Amino acid sequence: MTQRPEDTMRTSIITALIAASLLASLTACGSGDPSYTVRLDRNKDGSAMAYLNLPDATTDEAEAAIRDYASTISGSEWVTILISDDTGPDGGLICSATWMKDEKAAQKWGGRFKSDTWPGLDVRCPGAGEVV
Repeated sequence: MTQRPEDTMRTSIITALIAASLLASLTACGSGDPSYTVRLDRNKDGSAMAYLNLPDATTDEAEAAIRDYASTISGSEWVTILISDDTGPDGGLICSATWMKDEKAAQKWGGRFKSDTWPGLDVRCPGAGEVV
């Protein structure tokens, strides 16, 4: 049996769509990382402020997003990371973190930041009703 060219094209398109859909599903299931948006403000002195937005996030999701984002930082010595949920009237700061490139940067920026490994990350997620 011979297939018509339009049938072959339709089969190819359907196969490609199914493959793309399966790949997207596997990627979404495997990542486990929450989806957040970032606004990064770099300063000339080597520091930066990263504002992460994660609507309807739990504290665990917020901390995971901070750790995920911190693993991508480059080009800065010190980054303050703030993660918020501004989706409603109760929206606000969920967690904050300080990231330091290395011990030399920590000394340069006041010497109070301590870490056993570098780059270092200090994450703070207040309990209900607490203010950071």
